[in-house]
Amino acid sequence: MTRLFLGSFLAAVAMFVFGAGFWTCPIPFVYVERPSVDEAELAQTLRQALPNDGFYRIPSAPGDRTRAAPSHREGPVVSIHYRRDGFDVMAPSVLAAGFLHGWGTTFLLAGLLHLAARPRFGQRLLLVSLAGVAGASFMVLGPGIYWFHPWPWLLLNAAYDAAAFVIAGAVLAAVVKPAPKRPAAASEINGGASRSGVDHGNQAR
Repeated sequence: MTRLFLGSFLAAVAMFVFGAGFWTCPIPFVYVERPSVDEAELAQTLRQALPNDGFYRIPSAPGDRTRAAPSHREGPVVSIHYRRDGFDVMAPSVLAAGFLHGWGTTFLLAGLLHLAARPRFGQRLLLVSLAGVAGASFMVLGPGIYWFHPWPWLLLNAAYDAAAFVIAGAVLAAVVKPAPKRPAAASEINGGASRSGVDHGNQAR
């Protein structure tokens, strides 16, 4: 259990450092973001049109989806994750919540490695890496198919998730190792030899 906690904690630290460097670097956003014509005017329009925090879709017809079909074909189709009030992205509470979320994830991965009990470092690393790639493929890339979210943004997030899992997997694979097999006691060996001798004697008779 000590290795599970230690390995998952160190993996969470590694993921947190990687995420801090990745998401504070402006280079990826150059390729995935599209600036609005007038950001201030758009923000004011959203404040007036969307009174509450939440998820909004345009067109929206929660009661009758058939009415939204013509609007979907005509466009535009919009998904909005909306927070009316601003927040400090570097607030300690936000960073702490992000770290705890990562630690919870790496602890689950540590449990997976413990149950799998792969003897080699490469096997353990591959197990965690494949879990990350599979999760990123299904959960991150899916909205590009069903919700028409922009592929550059989804691919950026999927690449980040996969890389974060590889980094966490390397740490976990180094720390969360299967318990060494207990050597057989002398009494067990002698007992096995005695049983073997009895069996051979019965066969001879």
